[in-house]
Amino acid sequence: MLIKLLKEDIRTEEIVCRKYSQTIAESDVIVPDVKPDIKRVLDVSGNVYITQKSIQPDRVFIQGKVKMTVLYAPDGEVIGKIKSLSVTQEFNHTIDCRGASPDMLLFAEAEGENYEAILVNSRKLNLRCTIGIDAKISTPAIVPLTVGIEDNPHIATNTKRLCLCKNTEAITSQIVLREQLNIPSANLPIGEILNVSATPVPIELCMMENKAIAKGEVNVSLLYNDDLDGNTIQFTEHTIPFTEILDIRGSAEGMEGEIEYSVGDMYYEIGQDSDGEARLLSIEIILFATAKGIENIEIDAVTDAYSLDSVINLSTKSYNLEQFVDKKTAEHTHKTEAKIPPMLPKLDRICTINPDIKINRVGIDGNTITVYGTIHTNILYFTKDEEVPISGFNHISEFTQEFNCADITPDTVCDAKANIAHTSFTLSGNESIDLRYVTGISLKIFKNGETTIIDDITETDGCIPVHPAITLYFVKHGDTLWNIAKRFCTTVESIMEINNLDSDLIYPGQRLRIISGNKGVA
Repeated sequence: MLIKLLKEDIRTEEIVCRKYSQTIAESDVIVPDVKPDIKRVLDVSGNVYITQKSIQPDRVFIQGKVKMTVLYAPDGEVIGKIKSLSVTQEFNHTIDCRGASPDMLLFAEAEGENYEAILVNSRKLNLRCTIGIDAKISTPAIVPLTVGIEDNPHIATNTKRLCLCKNTEAITSQIVLREQLNIPSANLPIGEILNVSATPVPIELCMMENKAIAKGEVNVSLLYNDDLDGNTIQFTEHTIPFTEILDIRGSAEGMEGEIEYSVGDMYYEIGQDSDGEARLLSIEIILFATAKGIENIEIDAVTDAYSLDSVINLSTKSYNLEQFVDKKTAEHTHKTEAKIPPMLPKLDRICTINPDIKINRVGIDGNTITVYGTIHTNILYFTKDEEVPISGFNHISEFTQEFNCADITPDTVCDAKANIAHTSFTLSGNESIDLRYVTGISLKIFKNGETTIIDDITETDGCIPVHPAITLYFVKHGDTLWNIAKRFCTTVESIMEINNLDSDLIYPGQRLRIISGNKGVA
């Protein structure tokens, strides 16, 4: 006879493949006729974003764009001591992911890890960017977990507390920001724009029913030549706040949310104010926001059972479930000294400092989890050299952050994320900069591995083993009250009551009185 079980369908996801891969976008660029010859490359910056992603059998296909801006000293008699050149290049990359199929879910992020410009001649540049891509493929799963037995007081059950992650699909939405920026009165009017950069900063993500409210801001940096003689370089910063409602299927109020932003295309146009001066910049920024909702579900699943008065057969199933263990956060202050490379001119004052933080790996040693990361900082600065009024370089520094966790097992998996909350600096003469970063690091700890759950219970004809009515039992290493109760056809509650135990903790050598054949299950 089939015993009726109480089951609960849990919607979760199974990780099929995680891959980190690198590709290189490289091209030779001819300087447009409207631009002067290049005498010296001063700085290279850029951003990377994904335009299309798809899953093919056993592989992932990524398409994207790299936008690079080169600041250079022009050759010859021209207006303006600094010129710029912007180039957008497409890239394609395929990542091998065994087990992937088109019906699965794909989450992918791309970032530029190194921007280089090599001067071939005064009219030709070789531009190169190393792109790092994180890809995770998962498949939605509905796991029917047995949580109890219906109307059968003679069957004892053992349960295991599971903490499962219920994730919505990661949805990428496009956000269009349009703003008119006013140039401060302390700055000269705009003559020629050299570089416009945008850095999105997430502030809040509030989950709702199938939607989310995303709040954030975009920090815009503008570098330009003045409109007088073109020889004065100007710099200004602006902040554009935004609030956007995103569609996220399966999200619900109370869920935790995660969101990542990347900057796509930007369009801008110089305008005049009421006095006829070029002090307005109309800008349009395309943001890509990838967001998902996360809910941790705790459930007691039945992993074992036995009957007190009949013989039963157990049918089990094993599931490869990712169980949530813990979440830890830390505010980390990192200090480093950035020295001006010897071949560059001396520092006069800072123009821009753009840091980018990256987690390289997570190490586990005993109960200590160590997050290893690097901060890549692009520093643009003004000099006192009239021939080279602006220069720049990249500074890389490493950091670590430790977390203590008592629930680490061999199958523990960690997911670490980091962001930079604040950056400050002080000048150490004209050759170095003392940098200080306040970073936020979050760590999610999971446990992977197979969990065996009771799927069906069938009661068959037969007699249960006969035991003496009263037994004195000495606890052996590895014993639990559950295993002892099952062996002697009694209950955990009965053993605890007879032996005046306050908990189910026992130790080797402990003597227990056991009365077999208790028909009741509390």
